[in-house]
Amino acid sequence: MLEWMWIDSGEVMMMKRHSVAVALACLLPIGSAMAAAVYVSGRGQSHDPGIALEDARADAVDKCTAQGGEPVEEVYNHLTRANLWLADSIWECEVP
Repeated sequence: MLEWMWIDSGEVMMMKRHSVAVALACLLPIGSAMAAAVYVSGRGQSHDPGIALEDARADAVDKCTAQGGEPVEEVYNHLTRANLWLADSIWECEVP
C-alpha cells in the first residue's frame, strides 16, 4: 500500500539534486569508455602516383596513431598531377 508523505520544498530540492548527482555519477563511466571518431588527413608526393597515394595513406595513419587512436577506414583520397603527383588521403580514426 502506498503512503503519501508531505515534505517541505527545501527537502524536495535536496532530493532532486541528490538524484541528479547519482544519475550523473552512473553515466560517467559509460561516457568515458566511449571512443570519439575524428578525421585525419595525410599528404604525399612522388613521380609515381601509387607511391604518392601510399605516402599519403601512411601519413594519415601516422597522425591517427600519434593521437593514440586506431585507424578505421579511408573515407576519401585524391590524386593531382603537377610537376609531381600530389595525393591526399582522409581517414576515420577512433581515439579514446
